[in-house]
Amino acid sequence: MTHPTPVLALFGPTAAGKSTLAHAAAKHLGGEIVVADPFQRYRGLEIAADAPSAADRAEVPYHFVGDIALNQSSSAGAFGADAHVVIDGIIGRGRLAVVTGGTALYLRAALTDLGFPPPVPDETRSWAEALVTADPDGARDELRRRDPDAAGRVDLTNPRRLARALELAALPERAGGPTGRLWDGSMRRPTWLAAITRPRAELDRLIALRVRRELDDGLVAELTHALAVPGVTREAQQIIGAREVSALLAGEIADSDLPDLLAARTRRLARRQLSWMRRWPDATEIDVGTRGAETVLPELLGAWRADASR
Repeated sequence: MTHPTPVLALFGPTAAGKSTLAHAAAKHLGGEIVVADPFQRYRGLEIAADAPSAADRAEVPYHFVGDIALNQSSSAGAFGADAHVVIDGIIGRGRLAVVTGGTALYLRAALTDLGFPPPVPDETRSWAEALVTADPDGARDELRRRDPDAAGRVDLTNPRRLARALELAALPERAGGPTGRLWDGSMRRPTWLAAITRPRAELDRLIALRVRRELDDGLVAELTHALAVPGVTREAQQIIGAREVSALLAGEIADSDLPDLLAARTRRLARRQLSWMRRWPDATEIDVGTRGAETVLPELLGAWRADASR
C-alpha cells in the first residue's frame, strides 16, 4: 500500500484519544505502532501508563511497550537511537510507521536527529541526585553557577529535571542537547504530524473517567508492588500515581483523596502537553470534539492525503 508519507505521527494530551486513533490507523493501513512514552516501556506499570491491551497488541504490532524492567533506566537519547532503527525497519518492510505518544521529547527523539549529550557517568548522576535530595536550594545554586542558561529554562522545582540539568552541567564537555531543535520542523523521514485535541471540558471529563477506570482496575496494587521492587528507577517513579500511592501507604492521605489528586495531576500534565503541542509549527490539528476517537479516522486520513498532495 502506498502512503502519503512513510511516517504518521500523532501527539496530544493524555485522554484525548491519540492512542485509540493511532491503533485504528495502523489497523486500517497495515502499519506498526512505535510508542514514544517512557512509562509504557516499563513492565509492571501497565495500568498506570494506560498501556495497550493484549487484545490491541494481537491486532497491531507495537514497539517499545513493556520492553524494560522497573530497575532499568530509560532516557530519551537511548530511546531515540533505538526508535530510529525500529522505524527504519518498519519502512524497509514496506509498512507504515505510526509513531504516537504524549511525551514531547520522546516523540521528537523518535522522529528527528536531536543530537543528545553523551551518556552521564554513574558517579556524576549519583552526585546530582544526592545533592537534589539533600539540598535542593544548593543544587539550584550549583546549576546556576555551572550553567546559567540551563538554570533559566529548566523547571527548578522539579527534582528530576533539576538533577538531569545538573548532571549535564557537570560534564567536562557539555553538548547543547536537543533544546535548540526540539520545536523546529526537521524530521529524519518524511513525516506527517497530527495534533489530537478536544475541548477542555471534554478532556477533563475523560481524565476523570480514566482515573476511575485505573483505580477500579487495580492501580493502587500495581503501584504498591512497583514501588517495592528493589532498585526501581527514578524514571519509573515519576509516573502519575506513584507519589500519591506512596503518600497513601505512609498514611498521609486517605483512599477517598486519590481520585481527585490523580485527576488534578493528570489535568496539569494535559495542560503542559497542550502547551508543547502549540509550539510545533508542522502539526495539523485534528479536533475530536466529543466523538469517539476511532470515528475521526476518515478525517485524519483525509487531512494527511490532502496535505501530502500540496
